[in-house]
Amino acid sequence: MKKMSKTSVIGWIFLITAIGVGLEILFNWRLFIPLLIGSFLIYQGRYLKKKQNTYFIIGIILIAIPVLSSGFLKLIVIFAVVYGLYEYNKTKKHPEKIVVQTVEPGDTSSHLHKKIPYFKNSFIGSKQKNNGVYEWDDINIQCGFGDTIIDLSMTMLPHGENVVLVRSFIGNIKILVPFDAAVVVNHSSISGKMKIFDEEMELFNSNIIYAPDSAQESIRTIKIMTNVMIGDIEVKRI
Repeated sequence: MKKMSKTSVIGWIFLITAIGVGLEILFNWRLFIPLLIGSFLIYQGRYLKKKQNTYFIIGIILIAIPVLSSGFLKLIVIFAVVYGLYEYNKTKKHPEKIVVQTVEPGDTSSHLHKKIPYFKNSFIGSKQKNNGVYEWDDINIQCGFGDTIIDLSMTMLPHGENVVLVRSFIGNIKILVPFDAAVVVNHSSISGKMKIFDEEMELFNSNIIYAPDSAQESIRTIKIMTNVMIGDIEVKRI
């Protein structure tokens, strides 16, 4: 029998947790009513431009109350803590051995190259990268909580399309771009604002694509792809 990977185990745990919590809430009216009201407020908030953020926040709180009050979820959390301690203890006794293989410069037999990027993932805290000249690489980062500011004014952008991919849970994203580069933005957000140069709009559970016609004719293009749960995005030329 093939042994399941840790990723598969975690996936099954999440699935079982979701089913267990869902069934517990469904058969407990004290938990089901807040969930129902919260879902209704989030749905209703889509049609109220002025109060959509308020409805969304209240709805999330009402949904979180029954979920966090679930006895099944508490049981899974205890199991996860015990399993995590067991895995930690096992790795301390039998540390994993990692073999690093290198190739000579100029060897084209290897198709996988690893290098340390200028921008790194961050779970908590604000971060800012600017005031430096560095070799360009496509940016792909994930952020948990906090604001993110990316200053591309000092980058030497190569010809063609240059990608900036940012995923954030809660926090604002601000990207400063040079004047000589065209910009294409693909932004997805649950709640927040989007400001691209002089254009600004409120977003609620939206996916907006900003793609001017001039981008197709530009020598250098910055393609910005952002995903934010709650937060604003701003793209500005400097």
